[in-house]
Amino acid sequence: MRQFLLNSELAPLQKLSVTGKDFKYLAQVLRLSEGSTFEGRLPSGRLCTLVVVSRSKSEIILQRAAENAQKTEVAADFSGSTIEGGMSAALVSQNESACILPDGTCTGYGSAIWLVQCMPKASKLDDIVRQCTEIGVEKIFLVASDRSAVEAKNNSSLKIERWNRIIKEARQQSASPVGTRLYGPAGIKEVLESLKECLEQRQSVAGKKPAFLVMTEAPLHKKGLHELVSSNPSPVVIAVGSEGGISPNELEMLKEFGFEPLHFATNVLRSETAAVYGVSAVQSIMTEFALWQCKE
Repeated sequence: MRQFLLNSELAPLQKLSVTGKDFKYLAQVLRLSEGSTFEGRLPSGRLCTLVVVSRSKSEIILQRAAENAQKTEVAADFSGSTIEGGMSAALVSQNESACILPDGTCTGYGSAIWLVQCMPKASKLDDIVRQCTEIGVEKIFLVASDRSAVEAKNNSSLKIERWNRIIKEARQQSASPVGTRLYGPAGIKEVLESLKECLEQRQSVAGKKPAFLVMTEAPLHKKGLHELVSSNPSPVVIAVGSEGGISPNELEMLKEFGFEPLHFATNVLRSETAAVYGVSAVQSIMTEFALWQCKE
């Protein structure tokens, strides 16, 4: 763990009781003891230093350190740590390519990236949610599409709870400052309405407008990725199909919304591979936007 996600704001020197699954993780996996210090991320997105002030068989009491307290290496106080020698959350947050909204919220790197994912089988979707959270995707919209498996369309609260837990674990492990949020599952029409609402509610970044890309197996458009994002957009919204791709009816609805076809000249990719490939390609280009120029 490179950061511990807090569910509520914590003032300097304020204490917090940790029980349940979070206690087991801190106590049994990380083996934190009294005096151990590590980084926490507040709901506001700010980092703080947390200190273990006491520990019992079922509860750990944490205290937020004073603002002027000297920060220590996260892995310094507990043995067997899996992060010894790795980057701390504070170092990750210093990334100069971070996309910051006016309120100070980090939405990604180079540009905010939103994923519209037609739902594949549950095990594959677990991997997509985990890996895209680690990369720094800000929003994930799940589509119960025409070609999604029947099991994937089961909109159960248990599945949503599981995916949100995966997001939390992935953020803690990767130290992502991006508050990845999950939407859905819902039909394509409802997802596009939700997407429109999110765009309307989002704080504007000066001079930046969204871009909409839908990954296709066939080369349906002559524009390359650099040309599609040459306006330096934010967010970049990427739509990816499930097993069997996106149905013609859904593709037409995406085009009417403003999505442009994006084809990568590679082998045929599985749904879970396509999502991570597409997000990574866009992020790499956007983080190096100032280093390249699209020539007409």
